[in-house]
Amino acid sequence: MARRQTVRLQGNPVAGKHCGLRRSRKTHPGPYYDGVGRPDRLVSLLAGKIARLRAREDFRAGPTRALFRRMLWRLHWVLTRRPWRVMTAAGFPLWIAKTGSGALVYYQGISEPETASFLSRYLRQGMVVADAGAHFGEFTVLAALLVGCGGEVHAFEPHEELYGLLERNVAALGLSQVRLNRCALSDADGEAVFWERAEPASSSLAWGSAGEGDVSRIRKVRTRTLDSYFAAASRLPDLIKADVEGAERRVLLGARGLCSLPAERAPVWLLEYSVTACARLGEEAPALTEQLEDFGYRCYRLDRDGSLMPWSPPGPPHFPTVNLVAAKRSLA
Repeated sequence: MARRQTVRLQGNPVAGKHCGLRRSRKTHPGPYYDGVGRPDRLVSLLAGKIARLRAREDFRAGPTRALFRRMLWRLHWVLTRRPWRVMTAAGFPLWIAKTGSGALVYYQGISEPETASFLSRYLRQGMVVADAGAHFGEFTVLAALLVGCGGEVHAFEPHEELYGLLERNVAALGLSQVRLNRCALSDADGEAVFWERAEPASSSLAWGSAGEGDVSRIRKVRTRTLDSYFAAASRLPDLIKADVEGAERRVLLGARGLCSLPAERAPVWLLEYSVTACARLGEEAPALTEQLEDFGYRCYRLDRDGSLMPWSPPGPPHFPTVNLVAAKRSLA
């Protein structure tokens, strides 16, 4: 039986063998702001930012220190554009970029404490994980340490700058159990248009013929489906994590075969659920949960402490981004 691995998120290093280890929420503009500058939309945007700040763990623990670290973050990027090496709450160092997720790692040690807590509880030594939208590798590294040398983590990231940092972080920690893939996951193998945005964490597959105002670069990227990828692999995933800025349903449709497996073999899903990101791609967010239910999955909402709650979609006025967990079997 695989042994549970525990991550301590209060500054202690991850316990266990690290396979050569030599020594972890981004936000979207609210749906009521379209960049025009109307006062009601600006007020709504400001209210959302204040609400998110007050909800941050580091701000609740010490508002003065939290605000000071936010000032230092901005000063660093005024002085240099080079990546910043910081220590995470899980005890491993990480090279980060100027992104929303990077800021949260610097502010509070992990970008999504609830995600880190869930991974720590669920993952065991020897498990196989797929990380779609791996970004600079925060959760790729965490998952790799949790599954250990006998496990595997398959990371997918199409953004050039972020992939470079992902590769750097994995190499720096000597994580031989990680397989890196410079591509996007979708519902078909081939190529797709990719929008690189001013906020790298919000970059995504494109919808329509022209980019939005915050798109800094448009290019084509290679796409894979999870079904075709794991058809050539020796082991199937136990957990699939997807944070792909509204394209989560496309990733799901590219895993029809995996989703059709019986309950004891079907992977557990950990997905970002964002009304705003889905709308950017012409998707309806509720279609994601409907598709999961069609495959026979039961959906849960990830609570702030990483526990599972009955699913309820986020509502107005700010439609906050939340994490969705789906499983065919009991996760109790």
